[in-house]
Amino acid sequence: MKLFMQDLAINMAEFTHESTENQEEEELQEEEIYLGTEEDPRPTFISALLKESLKSELIALLQEFRDCFAWHYHEMPGLDRELVEHKLPIKEGYLSVKQARKRMSMDTELKVKEEIERLLKAGFIRPAIDADWLANIVPVLKRKTGAVRICVDYRNLKEASPKDEYPMPMADMLVDGVAPNQMLSFMDGNTGYNQIMVAEGDIHKTAFMCLGHTGAFEYTVMPFGLRNVGATY
Repeated sequence: MKLFMQDLAINMAEFTHESTENQEEEELQEEEIYLGTEEDPRPTFISALLKESLKSELIALLQEFRDCFAWHYHEMPGLDRELVEHKLPIKEGYLSVKQARKRMSMDTELKVKEEIERLLKAGFIRPAIDADWLANIVPVLKRKTGAVRICVDYRNLKEASPKDEYPMPMADMLVDGVAPNQMLSFMDGNTGYNQIMVAEGDIHKTAFMCLGHTGAFEYTVMPFGLRNVGATY
């Protein structure tokens, strides 16, 4: 058993090494196409290894149903609250926490401020008036685009929230289910969490502070970092 685990570790290391080496090669196998206009190109990617006849059919299909996809925040009105909304119950005995304010570099602060403005314009966040809970922003840089993703340090709120044990899908069963098919396509849910509303009575618990802005903000839609967001999604 020990020998088997050692072999497995070596194989995983080799696989990881090969994956790193082949990353650039795999990126070259993607072909970027545009489903919009010169002003709003709406890029997406398809495999460059597809046969030309199949590639043409796929591009035509994407063009026909391009109104089903979203590239911008304002194109996502969100799901009806009667269908689903995210609730944030608090376990008995836990008190609200206001974190001490943290610093960030000037360059990061400017990028965070730009993203905050976009979130405000889209209605994903709103100014917080009465905040019992208050968290810090954790900016995450996207290497591919250079943009900044706004994450919030919700560790205190997560600790105070009971865990939803809703069972997640099993990946191997999903793969087995599509095995007989000839083609597999992946669709990225563009800011999928943000299409689910936070329950009105719990919005104030998502409050966070932002350098470069006066006051605080709170999420009206489900953000990353909260407990049970995966189960709700």
